[in-house]
Amino acid sequence: MTDKHAQDVQTWLAGLDENQRGRAEELVQLVSAADPRLQQAVKWGRITFTIENSWHDWLCGIAAAKKGVRLVFHKGALLDDPDGLLVGSARYVRELPMEQALESPEAVDALIRSAIDHQTDLIE
Repeated sequence: MTDKHAQDVQTWLAGLDENQRGRAEELVQLVSAADPRLQQAVKWGRITFTIENSWHDWLCGIAAAKKGVRLVFHKGALLDDPDGLLVGSARYVRELPMEQALESPEAVDALIRSAIDHQTDLIE
């Protein structure tokens, strides 16, 4: 992560309320630990993760709203999700609440690996 990206991520996290910030930082660590190739930056108003600088085909992101923080998978509809954690009805995007993600670290790790496998795939 470049210094600029690291600063942007820290600024984004600092913008969260105190209750959300610590848990969001845990989520950043959980996602980052899934694969050493992961890169992170603030894109589209969220902390976004990809590999090989492929921001167009980003893998997942951590988004915050009044309803809470959530882990969003860009191509979640294509992922292997045996635990049925992902929710959403958009063509591609699926998500799970931060608390659920933090309670299921092995499942999140598997989802991230699946996201890497499907990074450039499209629904036919």
